[in-house]
Amino acid sequence: MPKKSFRMIAHVDRATLAEMYREYSPVFILSTGRAGSRFLALLSDCTPNVTAFHEPRPTFQYFSDYAFHHQREEEILTNMIDAGRMESILEVFIKGNIYVESNQCLTFFAPVISKLYEKSKFVHVVRHPGDFVRSAIRKGWHKNDSIWEAGRVKAADRARWDKMDQIQRLSWVWETTNRFIHAFMNRLTPGRGLTKRFEDLVNDTGEIRELLAFMGAGSIETAKIKEMQAKRVNELHIHAGEPPNMKKVSDFPPYREWDEEMKDKLKAITRALAKQYNYKL
Repeated sequence: MPKKSFRMIAHVDRATLAEMYREYSPVFILSTGRAGSRFLALLSDCTPNVTAFHEPRPTFQYFSDYAFHHQREEEILTNMIDAGRMESILEVFIKGNIYVESNQCLTFFAPVISKLYEKSKFVHVVRHPGDFVRSAIRKGWHKNDSIWEAGRVKAADRARWDKMDQIQRLSWVWETTNRFIHAFMNRLTPGRGLTKRFEDLVNDTGEIRELLAFMGAGSIETAKIKEMQAKRVNELHIHAGEPPNMKKVSDFPPYREWDEEMKDKLKAITRALAKQYNYKL
């Protein structure tokens, strides 16, 4: 993609702005979160023609639940995304680079993004539900009292929701979010969507090369890919000064060590969709 002649976005003319919406292909990585989104942003940013972001500001962390439950309010959701991202995407566009964002908070904005940026692309990254739930529990999801938690997606039936424990809530998050993304990806025209399992992306260099090719990104040396696959990013850190409203835990067991009652709670909600992605529960 050729670099534009403008030094700054304040100089961009209307024709170039219209071209961005009509012809540019920013890439959005959709997931539940806790599925390698930061790893993919760091890896994508290693290519010479990509500018990648994990959680650029505004993060939209307070608005995932709103977007999920207001899908019919297309004008509102479109204006939110346009106000929050137009300048950032335009800056990358005029530099001739590919904009990549792996922010989980944009997942439920994907339908309006796909219409606003007519040639945008989307990558669905899915992770084993047991591993996702364990990771989210360790981070305190649906127990913390924070802006993130206030905005995290929840069931519309709050009476039912209030009766669910943390494993059931997070299993519901996994199933609902991935089912939403799956349905969205099926509506895209060919060439605009790609689905990958997190486990494959962190173990197979060929999966990474296919991902980069889909984005239109430059290549990365195999040794560099392997180095990044071996490096754990976005790990759990519980600081001495954590405020009491944060409920992170360091010792929650891996899924394979759960007792049968815990596993049954997850299976009851995620079994059918997990099978589609060849996950054994």
